[in-house]
This record gives sequence, C-alpha cells and structure tokens, in this order.
Amino acid sequence: MKLARFTIDSDDWGQILVMRPVPRGGDPWGDLAPLRETPWGDLITIVSGESLSFALHGDVTVLMREIGPHPRGLSKKVPKEYRWCTLHKSGCLTASDKCEPGPNLPFCYSPPNLPEEARLPAAAVALAWQEGRYVVVVEGQEFSL
Repeated sequence: MKLARFTIDSDDWGQILVMRPVPRGGDPWGDLAPLRETPWGDLITIVSGESLSFALHGDVTVLMREIGPHPRGLSKKVPKEYRWCTLHKSGCLTASDKCEPGPNLPFCYSPPNLPEEARLPAAAVALAWQEGRYVVVVEGQEFSL
C-alpha cells in the first residue's frame, strides 16, 4: 500500500503527524479509494493542495483549519458495526476485550462489515489514528518552492 507518512514541524502547532495516500491514476484517494463510500471514508479529511504546501513550507495555520479533529478521537466516531475486529477469536494473539480502533488496537486488526478490498486500508487508517496521525486526502494543485 502506498501511503506517505511525514511530520510537519511548527513553532505554533508543534509536531503534526500526517498520512496521505499517494495519488494513483488521477485519483487523490490512491490506495484508500475503497474507503471512499464507507463510514471510514467519511472520517478522512479532504484538504487542499495549497494548504498542505503552505504547511510544508512553514505556514501551518491554514492546514490546521482544514484538517479537522484530532485523530485519536476519530476512532470513536466509527459506527459500532464497523469497529469490532473480525479476528478477535480467530488467532490474533494481541487481541483483547477491546479489539477495536483506539489506544489498544492490535497489530492484526481487521474491521468488520467492509468489502475485502477496504479492510487493509481501514486498518492502516486505524493504526495511523492510534499514533495520533492525521489521515488526509489532498485535492487540488500543490506547489513547491
């Protein structure tokens, strides 16, 4: 899966952890495309290429206005029927009684009630949220200096 993970350092906002899909075939959702029409996709923020470019060049304020709530809180917004791990009782050694997105997410998490092609992207998003990483899809032109 092609997902770019990076950190933006800012004097005003501190370290901002970000994950974004690498666009593929003109689709900015890239490998996260299977999530687009799911409750998981509804929680992924779309930001402008311009705001991301400004942030990467030191002006983070515009991006922070677009980026939405802190990622650790987003896992609670996933509807219950899409949270509980499908592998809970079938061989996941690190699964616990809280085998769902959140602070105790096991490495082998597999979300329920999603098409097969959406499970791995959803698990990647859940792991990113667990580490406090914003997951964004970037639409529009970006620039570099």
